[in-house]
Amino acid sequence: MVKMTAAKVSTRQVAVAGLLGGLTICLGLMPALGFIPVPTPAGAATTMHIPTIIAALVEGPVVGGAVGVIFGAFSFYRAQTEANPVARLMFTDPLIAFLPRVAIGIVTWLVFWLCVRLGKEGTKATKATGVPLFALTFALVVAHTAYQAILKYDFSRGPGAMALAGGAGILVGVGIWRILSHAAGAVGLAALAGSLTNTVGVLGLSVLRGYLPGPAALAVGLLHGVPEMLVAAVLAVLVYRGLSASPRRSAVPGRGK
Repeated sequence: MVKMTAAKVSTRQVAVAGLLGGLTICLGLMPALGFIPVPTPAGAATTMHIPTIIAALVEGPVVGGAVGVIFGAFSFYRAQTEANPVARLMFTDPLIAFLPRVAIGIVTWLVFWLCVRLGKEGTKATKATGVPLFALTFALVVAHTAYQAILKYDFSRGPGAMALAGGAGILVGVGIWRILSHAAGAVGLAALAGSLTNTVGVLGLSVLRGYLPGPAALAVGLLHGVPEMLVAAVLAVLVYRGLSASPRRSAVPGRGK
């Protein structure tokens, strides 16, 4: 009976890894889904790392890491035909193509596990620190971007433009805070950590390997990393809530089984 149960779990994990790995490839092949327009100069946030995050939350670090390998393999494959010479150099390097992608699943699960193990007090702590800090950071990015956009159109320059941009930033920040703090703080924080791991891992290794200068990597991280963290956190919370009715909804030992 024990062997049969183990085989069943293993089959499930392989199926989940294959399904979410296939979804990762589909997102990469369809730019309209893999790259969502956002109000920053970067213009778009990728969603290709989100299946890896979901895999880690639902099935644990092994499945999350496996989906990360598929993500890395697709990045390596796509780099062979990449028009941007810097991107081609970066993702042709197996260390950059694979290591940060695998780390997404491991870090996501670890943060989720820690939050759940800390219990209610840990959840309160994440709501009181991490979530407001992220909401404030993204609100400032939105406000700055909106301000620059308003000035380009010469609409209500000066105090008026600042008021409109500030209002947009506040609305976005409050929306993020409510989604993450009232839906599933641990899931949201874990998704933020997984997305940040991807951004810091890719850009940090690119600097260390000499493909990008430090200032350029920092600029890309701020413009791309913040909206990607937002998209990952919101979608992870929504998907996890949708799966919460499942008898086996959590990869954390002792939870949802």
